Amino acid sequence: MFSVRTTLAVCIALSMMAIGGRAAADKMSTGDSKTDGLMVAIQEKLKSVKTCEFRIRTLLTVEGEQYEILDDVTIQIPVGMHVSRVLAGRIRQTIVSDGSLLWRYDPEEKIVYRINMARVYRATQVEADADQPNPLRPFRALEWKSIRYSGTDTLKGEIVRVFEAAPEVTLLYAELPEPPARVRFSVHPEDGLVREARYYNAEGGELLSRQFEMLKTNVKVDEEQFDFVVPAGVHVMDVTDDVIDLIKTTGAPPPK
Repeated sequence: MFSVRTTLAVCIALSMMAIGGRAAADKMSTGDSKTDGLMVAIQEKLKSVKTCEFRIRTLLTVEGEQYEILDDVTIQIPVGMHVSRVLAGRIRQTIVSDGSLLWRYDPEEKIVYRINMARVYRATQVEADADQPNPLRPFRALEWKSIRYSGTDTLKGEIVRVFEAAPEVTLLYAELPEPPARVRFSVHPEDGLVREARYYNAEGGELLSRQFEMLKTNVKVDEEQFDFVVPAGVHVMDVTDDVIDLIKTTGAPPPK
């Protein structure tokens, strides 16, 4: 049985090392013309966004208890990402990616985890950060042909477009007490940005939810925040091989 800290640290902090993010050319159509048309329109709106700052408020249910994770995120297209994370109100982490290397710094444990993203992709044909929540990529890490537009809803007084899909297998999928079978997510029709995502198990029980708040696009960002400098006195662990093995194991078909 995982401890709360272990579950949070592994399930959430490692959830960005995910299976998913297939090339758009391989996806082409969901098989539903209404869904395809709306997806194309959303992706067209997002082409003009070069930078984005936002907060993700995640509520995770572990062994009947609910925990909150707060991420303050800065993204620069195409590859820069900086995340300041607070887990369960006390565990702090920093996550940085320059598109080549992905770093996760746990100051309490004085450990930095390093992942070579290019090597992960060469070995697995998946992006190492595919599960990192990103409002600019609403259809990432989903089984493409399962995506369906289900109508409109009201979220915090605003009309949003709602989609449902089956999530692709990820490390989050592997480490949660129950695998997510369905995700329901809301996209704002004006800017194309995700506002909310909810993950459910096979019985329809909610496993986790994510709220995207304080969204700001095309803001000036400090590019130095995407260059991670290892703090003095910290142990660095390269976990690239571990990530590759986990992705291959998680994505393998069950034994007959």
